[in-house]
Amino acid sequence: MNLHRPAIGLITVAVLLCAAAPVHGIEDRDLPGFLSAAYGLIGKRPGSAETYAGSVTIKARGDALEVIRCIGSSRIAGKGSVVLVTSDAIPNLKVRWHEGKDEYEALYMIHGDADNYARLSGPYIRLHDAAKLGWELLYADPEGA
Repeated sequence: MNLHRPAIGLITVAVLLCAAAPVHGIEDRDLPGFLSAAYGLIGKRPGSAETYAGSVTIKARGDALEVIRCIGSSRIAGKGSVVLVTSDAIPNLKVRWHEGKDEYEALYMIHGDADNYARLSGPYIRLHDAAKLGWELLYADPEGA
């Protein structure tokens, strides 16, 4: 009976490695194409308990990414780029946009979901008040945009 424990452990490790493969198997130069999609959006505003929902469209434009955020009746254009963070050079998506007088910046971790679509999550700040964080989750919406 104890002879099966190593095999179960190896199978578990193999499944976990395969589950992480969609993002880790993509070259950095391929990330703009991987990220180009329509997304559903849920979030929490910085320094507030207020939550919101909307949609985001990301399109590759050369080395940059065009990011269109639609929340309520607002349509806000922003710019994104893939940046490497930590000493391990892990790719993340950095996005900046203006909303009224305020400028915001988000740093989304890039994940892959079970259907090999990108899923993005991370904090964002109002640049003049970086002490208060907001949080967003963008999930692929193949039916959107």
